[in-house]
Amino acid sequence: MAKSFETVIGLEVHVQPNTNSKIFCPCPTEFNAPANTHICPVCCGYPGVLPVFNKRALELAVRTSLALHCTINEKIYFERKNYFYPDLPKNYQISQYALPLGENGHLELSGGKKIGITRVHLEEDAGKLIHREDCSLVDFNRTGTPLLEIVSYPDMNSPQEAWEYLQMLKLIIQYIEVSSCDMEKGYLRCDANISLREEGATQLGTKIELKNMNSFKGVKDALVFEEKRQRNLLLDGKTLSQETRLWDEVKGKTVTMRTKEEAHDYRYFPEPDLVSFSVTASMITEQRQYVPELPLARTKRFIDEYGLSEKDVEVLISHRWSADFFEQSSVHFPHFKQIANWIIGPLLEITNAFPEGFSKIKMSPGEFAKLVRYFSEGTLNNITAKKVLTEALTTGVDIDKIIQEKSLIQVSDESELDGYVSDAVAEHPKSVEDYRKGKSQALMFLVGSVMKKTKGKANPKIVREMIEKKIQQ
Repeated sequence: MAKSFETVIGLEVHVQPNTNSKIFCPCPTEFNAPANTHICPVCCGYPGVLPVFNKRALELAVRTSLALHCTINEKIYFERKNYFYPDLPKNYQISQYALPLGENGHLELSGGKKIGITRVHLEEDAGKLIHREDCSLVDFNRTGTPLLEIVSYPDMNSPQEAWEYLQMLKLIIQYIEVSSCDMEKGYLRCDANISLREEGATQLGTKIELKNMNSFKGVKDALVFEEKRQRNLLLDGKTLSQETRLWDEVKGKTVTMRTKEEAHDYRYFPEPDLVSFSVTASMITEQRQYVPELPLARTKRFIDEYGLSEKDVEVLISHRWSADFFEQSSVHFPHFKQIANWIIGPLLEITNAFPEGFSKIKMSPGEFAKLVRYFSEGTLNNITAKKVLTEALTTGVDIDKIIQEKSLIQVSDESELDGYVSDAVAEHPKSVEDYRKGKSQALMFLVGSVMKKTKGKANPKIVREMIEKKIQQ
């Protein structure tokens, strides 16, 4: 009988918090600046320099620890993690090992399973290597940028669970406004540890660390491949060696990078140029107020309170702004499904085309609710409502003013529409004949013709009814 194995996965996630300066010096953290322009003697580790701790980085780390239900240590200190790499100018990284900021938290998945968080700690980032055909270049701009390392317990049992954990973690970090988590800019990075053990066993199997995964899909694909690779080796009676492997996205497989170092290989010792720091009760209280209702709780409430479908809520909750905007708009026009439809549809469609995203929107929730109400009452049709929405989103102009200036009120008076309908029927005899032969699409063409003649202001429902009557005469 073939052996059965259980997959065990833990994730190490690095998040760059929203700070204007680096963690131990005043150099800016601006993305994509010219190479080696945001560096100084402190972040490059020149002899005689002294680091100064960025308070803002500590505040955001406390906020993250609270959102992940961690116990926050009253005192923290930094240590030197010693290793050599070309993009690490000091040959050590200031990090936390023995006493992290937050410990023993958890993150709950949508299915109810809680994934333990073993630690949340602060550290500085290394630089960046740019590999060319005949050489490698180094950019130290990123050196010293603050990082939050969030380490889970090995509580995930499938690549799918790991993917769900990352999605939820990213959403939480965005909700508490700690980081944009933009993976393309390196603001969120993930390493994974995966091992297999026989079903029923309590001891973990040989751990393999996976690196070089640049998307959540990449993490999932790498774990799927590695899970299969390890299972096949174990079924063949072979022994796995603890190592670090890289994900080759092009080839769709993992490859050996190096054997895994243990913690003592880094020769941790307390950072001599930094004192220990106190995390005060007042700081914890202050940061707790920036932790809103988190995505999972909000999802459940939206379904229960507003009667929305899981699919609709998933889209609304995917960004704190859209969830807030939905609730604020619903106060002014409590037709929840209609408000949700207009956010999920036209509003997000327009907003997704903005490079600045939601930050460009100037329309208030009250004006948005008024627009949806006008559509619901028939004052505006779908076409004219979208025209008003497009202008109001970027200008913030009162929608009544836009409607009046552009004469966008929907025309529903049959006497006013009769001439347009007659012209459309007379100008398109083939479409009339096609409709009489049962081709329903021909009717929509005729409706479209009237909409074009009225510059989108006609009531399409009434136009359709009038065309049907005229053809049947």
